[in-house]
Amino acid sequence: MKQPEDFDQPGELNEQGESLAELEQYLSHVLRRVDAPKGFAERTIARARAGSAPRGKLLVMPTRWRAWTSGAIAAALAAGVFVGQQVHVRQQRQKAEMAQQQFEAAMRITGETLEQTRLQLERAGVSMGQD
Repeated sequence: MKQPEDFDQPGELNEQGESLAELEQYLSHVLRRVDAPKGFAERTIARARAGSAPRGKLLVMPTRWRAWTSGAIAAALAAGVFVGQQVHVRQQRQKAEMAQQQFEAAMRITGETLEQTRLQLERAGVSMGQD
């Protein structure tokens, strides 16, 4: 049967020579209004008034399984918290080491720059007052 994507613009024909008008006719036929069977509304209202709600199946876990499950969940949560703390501590340690390395590099560069400045001042004849 024809599919909506088989049709192009209104009035145009697709490869099989079918037009958009034919598609519209088909859809109108397939999507026409259909009345409910006689007594449908009454049966539905009566069923709703009866109040018999559909019952679901209730699964009950044995007591010993509940205890094991609770313990397993608690252990998993504790392990997750412990691992999370370890990761946090490791990250903090790495940040501290990086900061220490940056500080040492800055001090070395500052010392070298001060030494170069002192040498340039000495060449220019300026005494730094060192005895």
